[in-house]
Amino acid sequence: MIFRLIKFLSLKIFLIFLLTFPVFAGSEIVNGKEIKSQAHSFFSENQKALDLLVSDKRTYFPCSSKLDFHLRTANDWSTIVVSCKNESWSTLIRSTAVHGEAFSNPKVNQNGDFLALVLSRNISKGQVITPEDLLLTKQPQRHLHGSYSDLNEVVGRKVKNNLVAGTVVKGRHLETTYLVNEEDTVLVVAANNSITITTSAIALENGQLGDMISVKNINSEKLLKVIITGQKKVAPITNM
Repeated sequence: MIFRLIKFLSLKIFLIFLLTFPVFAGSEIVNGKEIKSQAHSFFSENQKALDLLVSDKRTYFPCSSKLDFHLRTANDWSTIVVSCKNESWSTLIRSTAVHGEAFSNPKVNQNGDFLALVLSRNISKGQVITPEDLLLTKQPQRHLHGSYSDLNEVVGRKVKNNLVAGTVVKGRHLETTYLVNEEDTVLVVAANNSITITTSAIALENGQLGDMISVKNINSEKLLKVIITGQKKVAPITNM
């Protein structure tokens, strides 16, 4: 009984430590610059003039092997899965395809016409798109690059510039969406078997699912490296 209590308290102290003190990575940590460098070969092999949309200084997990790259969705070059086999981690990074290539296979009606979402009214910079702002209309194939046909990919996103009614909505018109935005208050969850400890922190950078970012513990003001697990939800990194 005493042994089990000691084990429980030791584990709890360890989890609290993770949430309180910064986690230091080894010398093999991968940053955005290295990922983009290795991605060039992947794009070249597939005859794509693309690059990854990631800051050179953004840090990820350590990796002692060559990175692996593949598409998140078939024929969709807008989001690339970057993974490290040796350390068993992966992350999603958007590419410059969001500014020029189609996100997915275009939707076609019964007559074989290509369809794309267009604005039903004028929209101002920074405004959030609603379902009422969109119409699915027939479009020439030359207008489909970077366009959308699925409401779920557009509704709820902000526009970068003023747009007029009739504009075919494209990736370059929309702000990048993140699960965690810089200065967001996020929930840090550390769990091990039956023990779960949570605390709040301030995000110091933007990130999408699987990204590693820095946060500052609100209570201790210590910096911590975490992995994004959901909307404004992160987990401390323990395997580095």
